[in-house]
Amino acid sequence: MIIYHPVTRDRTTHVICQPGNEHPVSDFFDKDGKPSVFVVEFKYGRAEVPDNLGRYLIDEGLAQESAILLVA
Repeated sequence: MIIYHPVTRDRTTHVICQPGNEHPVSDFFDKDGKPSVFVVEFKYGRAEVPDNLGRYLIDEGLAQESAILLVA
């Protein structure tokens, strides 16, 4: 899944998250049963991540589905 960072379009930035703390889904845990830490690197505002992680970041407001910013 391709996601976009809503602020940084002109540089590389990182988002660190641990979705297993809020959502106890096996995809977000390591082999020892501990919540995994994910570091997502946005290069020029764009990152490619697994679908479930992308959905989490979008739902939490840490990323968006489109590179286009809409006026409220």
